[in-house]
Amino acid sequence: MERARHRQSDLKRMVLGVRTIPSLFIALTSYKLLAVLLFMETFLLPGTFDLGGLALPACTLLFFACTLVCLLFAVLFRRLTFFDSGWYLGLLTACIVFGVFLLLLRELGGVGNETLAAVCRGLGIALTAAGLIGVHIEIARIMGALGMTQTLTFGVAAAFAAAVLYLGLAAAPVPQGRWAAVLVLPFVLAAAFQRARQTVRRSRKTSYGEPEAEVLVPYRFIATSVAQGAAAGLLMALLSSSGTFRPSWAAAGYLLAAGLTLATVLVCKLDFNRSVYQIGFPLVGLGLLLAGVAGASLETASSVLQIAGFLYLDLVLWGLGSYLIKNCGQPATWVASCPTASLMAVRTLGVVLGCAALSLLPDEMGRTAIPCVAAFCIVVVALLLSNGENLRTGWGFVHPGDPDEDENELRACQIVAEDFGLTQREFDVLRRIMAGDSRADVARELFIAPNTVKTHLHAVY
Repeated sequence: MERARHRQSDLKRMVLGVRTIPSLFIALTSYKLLAVLLFMETFLLPGTFDLGGLALPACTLLFFACTLVCLLFAVLFRRLTFFDSGWYLGLLTACIVFGVFLLLLRELGGVGNETLAAVCRGLGIALTAAGLIGVHIEIARIMGALGMTQTLTFGVAAAFAAAVLYLGLAAAPVPQGRWAAVLVLPFVLAAAFQRARQTVRRSRKTSYGEPEAEVLVPYRFIATSVAQGAAAGLLMALLSSSGTFRPSWAAAGYLLAAGLTLATVLVCKLDFNRSVYQIGFPLVGLGLLLAGVAGASLETASSVLQIAGFLYLDLVLWGLGSYLIKNCGQPATWVASCPTASLMAVRTLGVVLGCAALSLLPDEMGRTAIPCVAAFCIVVVALLLSNGENLRTGWGFVHPGDPDEDENELRACQIVAEDFGLTQREFDVLRRIMAGDSRADVARELFIAPNTVKTHLHAVY
């Protein structure tokens, strides 16, 4: 009874958390709906293009463009200095709107000349990718200011809302509804995000900006994104080869992913290690296995499971990104662009390799063997990344559902103290340094000399 009451209070707290910043909920819902329309639908980028005799779905071009934009941000703008300027958000919005307009102009037959049509497609893809990745980074920045639990709360709520709206657009009797949506959504997103950003900046509980901590490479985050991108690319290759994609699959996958995130992370409070490697990856692997073993008889179930697994990982990793930004002091631009570049690059590669394998192997053999092999690889990767050391340390001590996220840092310090036999005073110094205190602050709090703090830190290192 007490546990049920506690879970009800968690759910109530999550609902109240969304209601505190409704503009952020609207912005995130608009972004997720726009991402579904651009990355899963093909009405803006229909058909295929030829690459060395291999026919690839045209959406692969958008994945590749997003990869290049992410790399540009990661290399040149690890710490943005103009993210809070009014013109920057307007520029991102203009890129998306103008890019989508060029793609629509080409697809609706407004450009008769083939060369001009190719220019419209290339420029449209480049502008759309630049705008989307820029918005992705800014959303990561604001989520990093709020923290893990709030990030996952808003993410789950927006996923539910985006799935319902997407179903409504898919059920509309005229296709113009989707065209209008991709043109209108960027304006809704920009207006809502601007208001949400002002709310977060005024809050005394948040720190909105680019921290000055040393930039670290999130190797495990990147490795996880690589596996996630490979599975998504293979799914796109399988769907493009079969020629079938139903919007209801994407909506069902989003609803399943949101419900699973709500249950496992926010209610049961599983750590990142178990959420990602013991739930997300096996879910993707199960979908791939069903696609290979059952084939057309369970096509709907396998597609929904694969989409749900990918989106579940996406939601949980948003929480991890927020943890790296807020709790580890990493720049939002770096945290958002670095793993996303890996995901998009391998997603592009997965589409290419999947289409190549399907074209080389006989139809039945290819559609059976490739998903089964991929499912095996996904499970192996999950086992390698979820090793014993990572369970006890690493992401194993980070519980996104905890209302007090400082407990995660405390657990990390406790593990280090136990493993290396730190004294109580060394543990106290380490704990305060992890909390962001300077050496002078630690000396003042513990009533010891600054040189003594330096000695303790040397022992810890």
